[in-house]
Amino acid sequence: MQQQIDEQVQEFLQNATAANEASGSAEAKAKQFYASCVQMKTNMSQGYELLMGQQADRLAGSNETVDWLYVNFMSNYELYPLLPLKVHYNTASRKFALLLTPPVKTLAQLNEQQLQNLTTDLQLNATQKAQLTLLTAFERNLTSLVKQRNETQQLTLAEFLTQQQHARLNWTRYFHLAFNGSEQGQWLLFNQLDELGELLAFLESVELPLLRSYVQHRELLKFYALWQTETRNGSLASACRSLTESYYNYALLPWFIARTFGQEQRADVLQVARNIRGTFYELLAQYSWLDDETRSHARTKLAAMDIDVGYSDELTHRALIDKVYSDFNMSTNWFVNLATLERSRARIRLKSVDRALVPLLMPTRSVNAYYADFLNQAFITIAMTQFPLYHLNFPPVLKYAGIGNIIGHEMAHGFDSYCYQYNYDGKKLNWWSAASLRNFKQRYRCLESQYNKYILLGVPTNGSLTSGDNIADNVGARMAYYAYKQYAGNSALTQQPLRGIDLNNKQLFFLKFAQTWCTGKDAASQLSKLKSDPHAYEEFRVIGTLSNMPEFSEAYNCKLGTDMNPIKKCVVW
Repeated sequence: MQQQIDEQVQEFLQNATAANEASGSAEAKAKQFYASCVQMKTNMSQGYELLMGQQADRLAGSNETVDWLYVNFMSNYELYPLLPLKVHYNTASRKFALLLTPPVKTLAQLNEQQLQNLTTDLQLNATQKAQLTLLTAFERNLTSLVKQRNETQQLTLAEFLTQQQHARLNWTRYFHLAFNGSEQGQWLLFNQLDELGELLAFLESVELPLLRSYVQHRELLKFYALWQTETRNGSLASACRSLTESYYNYALLPWFIARTFGQEQRADVLQVARNIRGTFYELLAQYSWLDDETRSHARTKLAAMDIDVGYSDELTHRALIDKVYSDFNMSTNWFVNLATLERSRARIRLKSVDRALVPLLMPTRSVNAYYADFLNQAFITIAMTQFPLYHLNFPPVLKYAGIGNIIGHEMAHGFDSYCYQYNYDGKKLNWWSAASLRNFKQRYRCLESQYNKYILLGVPTNGSLTSGDNIADNVGARMAYYAYKQYAGNSALTQQPLRGIDLNNKQLFFLKFAQTWCTGKDAASQLSKLKSDPHAYEEFRVIGTLSNMPEFSEAYNCKLGTDMNPIKKCVVW
């Protein structure tokens, strides 16, 4: 699915016309950026020379005192490496806030092979290599001089400045330089710094040219990571497509929506989602292990959950999206274009502090879905609502077993072994009675024990690691099945909707569910993720879920006591 979508996007980006380019639209700029990427030479030294030559020299004509603090904020790319400041999204407040962190190793993290690649790609001479070595030693000193707080301090900027008014560092000037005087006292700040004395003494003792060179080379590493994508996976065109999607995500949406997921399809999928949520809501009334108060909270959380499929309506309006990209233009020089877009990103991020915005959590052209606990939101991308998971003309059973199962899975994450801690409004707040919570944990530990017994190529799986997604798999499939059954009626279960296939709707549901997780991964790939992936291995996602559903055993006549119809079944919701 992802490969087909990537090919469609690439074809669209390659189809540039003179009229289109002259329009100045967001789509035209995306195509110009893509073309400049594909046409660039493999000589990365051009980018190196450009970056070193265009250093934003805020020293010239400035009335500011030129010192290490001023140098720290020289970059136009939200990169302040001597004493870092970040604009950080805080999920609790749902706003962008300030984050003070210790300096980090970047140059010093490069191994010998990476350094050799950097030297070769950028065609560094002996003097430039010697400077890199000097800066690496400087960075090791820089990153060793700050102690980090055991617990992050949280307060407003005004409170922080009051607290630090007698400190050695002029924090008022620090934030003034960062935001050009536009900082505001009510901004939320998270401070991880402690005991800065040694760091300040060190920075005050270092000559300014070395500090400027360090900031410059940190910018270089930032861009080098982007330049390297030229040869990633051996395909220049594919790498340029991926980068274009990253910078021009919204610009491509009107075309992509019109091509792949119109209003009729969206309404159809949303109706499936509403039916599944309605079924889940009704079933909550039947769970005797929940007391009435906890049940009421659970139903409130489910009713308040946002279920978004694909896009919001404003993302189809080209004029609106053109305005988003109106403040810059593209050239034929890819290195210049990258710098332009990165400056724009940094500028927008600096203006986002204290704003109640939701950052893009997942590109809508990614074949994926998620549940955001801090928003109480389930999101299904447009790319996920494609064949073979969904088609407008599918019989209902395949819709519910395909995309419906994915929707149910994400919905169920709101009630898994981690997200149960969040309430209807996405706040981390206990809404459980002691007895109901004890029952809930007992039920999901049954699943953990079940999945701990699965063995892949001699290696046991970790049912605790995969607990959240095991719950989502089991609950999602069950809710999708019950919703389909309620939608179609019992009589439909025995009907055979597909000519030439001797399977009824009940059997087809489970077959479709199983095929969703058929990936064809090799053994090495399977084992490499077994100890780190929060999702169970695909085979276990199927047999674990279906062996807990009596409806599956009935559909395929599995004898009681066999592997797929065990006497003890684990059911959480």
